Amino acid sequence: MQVLDKELVLFYDEQSYSGKQTLAYAQTISKAVNKQELSQSSLSPTIFKIMLNKLDAKAKDLMNKADADYQSNVRGKDFDEEGWLNVIRKKPNLLKSPVAMYKGKAVICNTPTDILKLLTH
Repeated sequence: MQVLDKELVLFYDEQSYSGKQTLAYAQTISKAVNKQELSQSSLSPTIFKIMLNKLDAKAKDLMNKADADYQSNVRGKDFDEEGWLNVIRKKPNLLKSPVAMYKGKAVICNTPTDILKLLTH
């Protein structure tokens, strides 16, 4: 997957209310929305590294620690950065989502309106 600055890339869960709402906001920001539905997309380590770099975050920071799958299968384990990336790739439902990237910026959308932070300078 190539990331273009002119398109808004949205990593989201189409089954979640927050994901649907964030997508709606994304479509008001840009006509070119690259929708990456987490359960259907096979994302490369490179795209995660780009995302992490833009967020200035570590892979572990993007984990949804409240998720039952995280609690039962991941909590308490210690991985290096590559290991955390592999956990997210194998279990994308553990990614805090939605995450949006646009024009060189990225934001974790804890609320759907957080995507509007991409418009600030």
